[in-house]
Amino acid sequence: MEKLYEEIRKDLSADKNYEYTKWLTEHYPRRISGMGDDRKAAEWVASKFKEFGLESEVINFEAYNSNPISSSLKVIQPELKEIDSLPCCHVESTPKEGIDVELVYVGAGDYDDYIEKDVKGKAVLVEVSYSPATPEKARIATEKGAIAMICANWGEDENEEEDYICGRGLKSVWGNPTPETFKDIPKISGVSISHSAGIYLRNLCKSGKKVLVNISVQCTRSWDMLAMPIGYLRGNEVPEEFLLVNGHIDAWEPGVTCNATGNGTILTLAEQLAKHQDKIKRSIYFVCWNGHEIAESAGSTWYVDHHWDELDENCIGGINIDSTGMLHAVQYECTASREVMKFVKDIIKEILNEDINVLPLNKFGDQSFFGIGVPSIVGRMGMSEEYIKRTNGANLGWWNHTIKDDLDKVDKNNLQKDLEVSAAIICNYVNASVLPQDFSITCEDIETKLTEIIDKADPKIEIKSILYNIRKLKDYITTINSRKISLNSNPPTDNKVKLINELLLKLSRSLTWAFYTYCDRFEQNSYAYKPATKPIPLLYSAVELANMDPTSSEYKLHYTSTVRNRNRVSTALREALKYCELYLTLIDQ
Repeated sequence: MEKLYEEIRKDLSADKNYEYTKWLTEHYPRRISGMGDDRKAAEWVASKFKEFGLESEVINFEAYNSNPISSSLKVIQPELKEIDSLPCCHVESTPKEGIDVELVYVGAGDYDDYIEKDVKGKAVLVEVSYSPATPEKARIATEKGAIAMICANWGEDENEEEDYICGRGLKSVWGNPTPETFKDIPKISGVSISHSAGIYLRNLCKSGKKVLVNISVQCTRSWDMLAMPIGYLRGNEVPEEFLLVNGHIDAWEPGVTCNATGNGTILTLAEQLAKHQDKIKRSIYFVCWNGHEIAESAGSTWYVDHHWDELDENCIGGINIDSTGMLHAVQYECTASREVMKFVKDIIKEILNEDINVLPLNKFGDQSFFGIGVPSIVGRMGMSEEYIKRTNGANLGWWNHTIKDDLDKVDKNNLQKDLEVSAAIICNYVNASVLPQDFSITCEDIETKLTEIIDKADPKIEIKSILYNIRKLKDYITTINSRKISLNSNPPTDNKVKLINELLLKLSRSLTWAFYTYCDRFEQNSYAYKPATKPIPLLYSAVELANMDPTSSEYKLHYTSTVRNRNRVSTALREALKYCELYLTLIDQ
């Protein structure tokens, strides 16, 4: 374990983290993007960074945003009933008197849930979950022709004490829209209701009777100036390189575990690390994103777009800190980019003595860095499978995004564990001589998926050369890992260490977007976008092509796009191989 961590560990305090959480919540409880408290909170966090001795600033950026105004929901057939609701944000506002519309229950709201269901011109009832995430539910509902959506919250059945309405946004375009993606923002009206109200409506829909509801919802859609704080802790040996420690500052009121605890964790880490700045080799950027909840990661996406060169050349990785210290959490859970999975797993085992299964990172939260290829880590104490099942999917607590996400939902023991693991990851990452990236898992994953795709793909799409090249890359990775071991005792300023670290970053930049996104490096897939969840998304269209009629226009159109996607993937991989060849030659001189 890095000595720096051993020095700060004794001063990592869940009480201090809780103190920052409490102050932020009590002074700025309504941190919804663009409504005022979010800016005040950003200015306060920036002032704390400065107080700790960091360089700090408040970044102002423009985001396509939305704020809630009002909503109402009434059942008008087969019986009369008023149901409490909250307006979803980034939805099509209805007339004040609302719209009368037939309601259809579609469960989780994934594609399979629409089989043999006609929802054109109707409203759909969906259950809040991450299968898929709510913005993707809205995108699919719009694609299927629905004009309204009712989001029923998760929670425990028949438990009135935990029956509250959650805040939701239905934007389904990651970050600020472009002329090409603006049309993809769902043109759908939406309200959110409690879990028990959802059960009532579900049963009504399943009764066989036609269900009509009146939905009234109003929200804003506007370009707003948002603020987010950033603090810079400069390293002493390689200050131009930096680790991005980040989490979101905007929140539904009062937003304690989503994400005032995470903001408090970032502040606590910044405070303690600043006391040992003279022992830190690389820089650390602490940033609290705005536009996370409603504008769909607008802040982190804006940062990628406007700091592209600096991130591309010098960002060694990121750790996202969200929903730390949750009540009822019983085990540490972690997802990470494949090249840092083993690094994180080893640290967690040493700190918590838990041999957990670190999972590959998916695009959620503020993971706006897939395209640019910055490795990322997300971890926290999480709920048990039994709890999640009992609460119908509430992996962030039944209170998430409700008015009950208050200070009583914080567990200080869990907060302490989250603090210690995050600190250990940061210290070992920024002070490692050779960066911790290991692409063995990445290559194995890609090889397995390529083999599966080849067996099912249209034979007209040439994929075997890509499989050959990934096996060639595996051999290079073996060589790179042996060089890493031999160079690990050298300082990060050593020329050979610099070369191998630069190579590791080049590999992340080349491989991540090509094998784990469904767009090019400079674009963003939306939250839980279905095509991006396929094995090697850009290549998987070759499998879908095999199931089309080769004489149809559909096939001919998709054939051209599939060939181009194949070329994108192949070019990125050949680029990675060229980097290996060139850099290893320089290192071995």
